[in-house]
Amino acid sequence: FKALADITPGLIKVALRPPSSVDAVAAACAAAALGDLEGGALDGTAAINAATNQPDATGLTEALEWAKEGVIKGYDWAKVEVPKAVEWTKAKIEDAKK
Repeated sequence: FKALADITPGLIKVALRPPSSVDAVAAACAAAALGDLEGGALDGTAAINAATNQPDATGLTEALEWAKEGVIKGYDWAKVEVPKAVEWTKAKIEDAKK
């Protein structure tokens, strides 16, 4: 998503970029206030994390993996349960015709 974020405008760009943790931002702000940051400004999550020794953000990756697992579980459930529901409905229709 980072490549897409780099070419999109405004708030869309912000929404597509990986998040910075509150701890990393706070540490970066404190370091800047104390003059401990070289270069003065940090641009983006990677720079903030690098300056504060925080790990890379993984929230989006974890969310996508969770969603993928949920879709697979839902599909597996539907493969079993939908045919049962169809057969039950057909049986009820046949019973109603009698």
